[in-house]
Amino acid sequence: MKHLLLVIILTSNLLTAQEKWSLEDCVSHAKEHNIDIVKQQFQNNLITEDITIAKGNYFPDLNFSGSQGFSLGNSFNVSTGVGQQESKFNSFSLSSSLNLFNGFKNRYNLQKAKLNTEKGAIDLNKLGLDLSLNIANNYLQVLFNKEIVSVAKEQEAISQQEVNRLQKLFQSALKSKSDLLEMESTYALDQKELLIAKNNLENSLINLKELLDVKSIDNFDIKGILVDEFEDSTPLSNVNDIYSKALESNPLLKSTQLSKDINEKEIQIAKTNFYPSLNFNYSYSSNYYHLQGSTDEVFNQQTNQNENNGFLTQLENNKTHYLGFSLTVPIFNRFHTQSSVDKSKIALEITQIELDNQKKELGHKIKIAHNDVLTAKATLNATQSAVISQEEAFTIAQKKNKKGLISSYEFLESKSKYIQTQSELIKAKYDYMFKIKVLEYYSN
Repeated sequence: MKHLLLVIILTSNLLTAQEKWSLEDCVSHAKEHNIDIVKQQFQNNLITEDITIAKGNYFPDLNFSGSQGFSLGNSFNVSTGVGQQESKFNSFSLSSSLNLFNGFKNRYNLQKAKLNTEKGAIDLNKLGLDLSLNIANNYLQVLFNKEIVSVAKEQEAISQQEVNRLQKLFQSALKSKSDLLEMESTYALDQKELLIAKNNLENSLINLKELLDVKSIDNFDIKGILVDEFEDSTPLSNVNDIYSKALESNPLLKSTQLSKDINEKEIQIAKTNFYPSLNFNYSYSSNYYHLQGSTDEVFNQQTNQNENNGFLTQLENNKTHYLGFSLTVPIFNRFHTQSSVDKSKIALEITQIELDNQKKELGHKIKIAHNDVLTAKATLNATQSAVISQEEAFTIAQKKNKKGLISSYEFLESKSKYIQTQSELIKAKYDYMFKIKVLEYYSN
């Protein structure tokens, strides 16, 4: 029985441990299930099909057609002077066409399709980076709220102990009623702050679960993170080095650059309409004719005998092959081609302006992000020093308060400062970690 109980406890602890997600777990899960990521993946599949279509333009097409008709009612053929009976007929044809030259349009369309595919992959990567930053923000918010809850619990416990101490002193007539009431009021406020902190934590967990689409997990929880882990993942480089790397790897810039390349291909495609188009054509056809009520026979004058002229015989005798070339030379198409070229050139200029502007904005954002990291780091260091000093001051205040060497007002003031510095330290720590994530976002 003891062994069974031990197994149950260990299993329960293991399951609880398994439910704690790391930041990497959250990002990996979101990239597989996020609706925008999934939609972009399907969109990329559609774009990939354009490559197949573009490659197919290099091959000849092949078409088959067949028809069957009936002539009902007797009629008189004026041309032959012979009365015609009801009849039926069939015709079949097999045709193929191969483009030999169209101003290299097929080549440019294939190159454009490949560029679109590459751009789709870059856009998917950008969505992943944006999602990662959003998840990191929500993840750190949960951890921030967890620490706020811990501080609130600590302050509530201190206030409760002080209330219990003052109640005993009041009953012994060593403390006034006002001192007890003031501390009870502080205790009630600390309880309220703890409830607010717990509610904020629960809401932040809900937001993270919604973002990850893991609403079905009841005991969802996340792992803590050390500041050193973030600092090690994103070492502070020189701003110019970060910007140089970003110019080569930033997905937004790469996507816009590919849009520019696609616009250049569209100009080349539009210009192909100025060139003549040359096609090779081939067709094979045959037909069958039958008079209703008669047999498929034909009189052979050489042998003076009727010979079979059935379906297969007629198809063999009536077959026709056609080979030919067709050339189309554009002369005037109401300025459509020239306007298409001009529009493509304008689109290219717009994309170039957008690319230049994005490079400038990226440089500014990297400088701001770098400065934010340095400032956040300095703020964290200063706040850590302040917490150490304030914690020591509050410890002294607690000892003096127990000995009755300071008033309740002085004790509560020291406690308030201690709470404030603790909260500021938590805020500074997670602000610093998020600023690192922002800089990492621009560095990728």
